[in-house]
Amino acid sequence: MKRALKTSIFSLKNNRKIKIFLLFLVLTSIIWLLIELSKNSTSTVNFKVQYKNIPTDKLFQNTPVSELDVVIKAPGFSLLRYKTKQHKITLSLSKLVKKNNFYYLLPNQQLSLLKGQFPFDVEVLNILNDTIYFELENNITKKIPVHLNIDVKFKLGYNFIENLKCMPDSVEVTGPKKYMDSILEINTYPLKLTEVYENIDTALKLKKPFNNDNVKWLVDKIQVTGKVDKFTEGRIKVPVQIINEPKGVKLNPFPKEIEVVYQVGLSNFNKINEDSFSVVFDYNQYGNDTTVRYLQPVINQKSDLLFSVKIIPNQIEFLIQN
Repeated sequence: MKRALKTSIFSLKNNRKIKIFLLFLVLTSIIWLLIELSKNSTSTVNFKVQYKNIPTDKLFQNTPVSELDVVIKAPGFSLLRYKTKQHKITLSLSKLVKKNNFYYLLPNQQLSLLKGQFPFDVEVLNILNDTIYFELENNITKKIPVHLNIDVKFKLGYNFIENLKCMPDSVEVTGPKKYMDSILEINTYPLKLTEVYENIDTALKLKKPFNNDNVKWLVDKIQVTGKVDKFTEGRIKVPVQIINEPKGVKLNPFPKEIEVVYQVGLSNFNKINEDSFSVVFDYNQYGNDTTVRYLQPVINQKSDLLFSVKIIPNQIEFLIQN
């Protein structure tokens, strides 16, 4: 019993000594680590890189270098911060050098610029990527006409009273010349409308021929409008008018009047009169071919309000008097 008690007391003393030893070992290690971290050290750190002062008339043709290995001298605490989390640095492209079709930058010439991007206790010694190459091309702006891709089916008796309009009817695109030369027009995404009887006013997205970060579109959609109206039929009788009669020749037409049948939007019906169109018969049809027995009507002009014009009769007989 006494022997077991002595063994137990001896074991407790040994455990206490081990714990005290381990505690001092941990404290010593911490103090040593703090001392080491407070000392300046040199190390290579990887940074993300971004660029500024890109020439306004140039665009990147490919993705430039996005990471750089930089040798810095700093206290261990600072190095630990840069090692555990990737930071960013910025390089200026104001002093690019051109060689053949490429441009290059010597980043070690910008150490003074980098110095201002770090705390006072961090010294930038060297950038391991001694040369960075860029592929740049002239940046141009071009106006591209918009092509509407719309299929409209009207309700019976309805139609446009004026052509479809899009705003804008052309869009500005900025990008490298090699891309701009290939874009002749820009289509809208297709739109199909059926049984239309009301005005059209809708936005349509543009179908870009390709997706490229270097090509910038001023707008990506346009507004399409179209006035729709119910159409009605109108009729006007007008005297036959002959043009290009030679001097000393008189052409007598039969009949003396023709009927003009037209379709017009109901809202514009009262705006149509004899001045809304000009229908003539040309003597030269006979002068160029004396076997001609009938003259065909020629519509010289018609109002934009009219949807269709039909002449009754569609030909006339004539008698020539010298």
